Amino acid sequence: MKKLLLFLLLTTCNGLHAQIARSYSNEFLNIGVGARALAMAGSVSSFIDGVEAGYWNPSGNLSVQDIELTAMHNSLFSDIGSYDYIALALPIEKNQVAFGISFIRLGVDNILNTTRLINNEGNINYNNISSFSSNDIAAIFSLSKNFPKQNIKIGVNGKIIRRNIGDFAVGNGFGFDIGAQYKYKNIKIGMVLRDVTTSFTAWSIDESIFDEISSTQTNEQGLNEEKPEKYEITLPKFQLGFSYFKTLNPKYSLLAAIDLIGRFTKTNDIISSELLSFTPNLGIELGYKNFSFFRIGLGNIQKEINFDASSSTTFDPNIGIGFKYKSVCIDYALTNVGANSGINYSNIFSVKIELKEYR
Repeated sequence: MKKLLLFLLLTTCNGLHAQIARSYSNEFLNIGVGARALAMAGSVSSFIDGVEAGYWNPSGNLSVQDIELTAMHNSLFSDIGSYDYIALALPIEKNQVAFGISFIRLGVDNILNTTRLINNEGNINYNNISSFSSNDIAAIFSLSKNFPKQNIKIGVNGKIIRRNIGDFAVGNGFGFDIGAQYKYKNIKIGMVLRDVTTSFTAWSIDESIFDEISSTQTNEQGLNEEKPEKYEITLPKFQLGFSYFKTLNPKYSLLAAIDLIGRFTKTNDIISSELLSFTPNLGIELGYKNFSFFRIGLGNIQKEINFDASSSTTFDPNIGIGFKYKSVCIDYALTNVGANSGINYSNIFSVKIELKEYR
């Protein structure tokens, strides 16, 4: 258990220097929210609207005509972890200015702490076992503004981040996103820059516990793990989307979307270079009388190296359905949440309510 706790400390705030910039940091903010968006593989930046836009593209908040609420819960890895999301959005000036706030938590609770199970004399005392939680929490504040003459909507996010592994390590940070949406006839274009100014996280580690755990590996000088860095910087990411909506007949409608999701570094994405890497995510939504919806998506297209040194291309398919009755939307998705392989699929349900029907 001591080595497990040391691993958690090092992987959560990993590094060897006082400050370091990372392409992969605060990754719990990249999982995604809302069963509709997840069923379409997150290819929603161009058309997402309402309260869930506070996460995907803050400019989409402008569509709210009254207070909107949404919530989602997902149990991960056979209920070992949980991923929760709740959000609210409301118009400040209808169709002109809107505000939203979102809360996200990724947590693992009731982790046994056995670091003091065995005392200095080698005796076992089960009364010394306690438990702790590992939490990644973010509050996202969204503000959006309409520019009707240019047919453009623009939104910004301010993010406050708190991450902890019990009392052993605590990180506090902040960051900013900016997004925009443009519409031309049946075509919409969306652009989001996440962590646009880079996101900053400051870590505080209980050095006495770290030294106690680290020194159990070896007594030889210089061979134990060094302390993680105190400051962490998350590099920017981008999402560029295009969508097309068409009413097929009085009963059926079709929405097709593609988003290019990437980072400003080399990754395993299907298109990758030293300066820029991205992968296309695809989504389709077939609607029936604006009441029921069937959705499919294809995302996370990656190049992987096999054990025999050959390469292969992997991807994650997604599927979902949704129902809308007056101001209530209930959505379901079967999707690969928070994992990089196709074996950890989850059943996701989310609910969205607009309060105007209940006033």
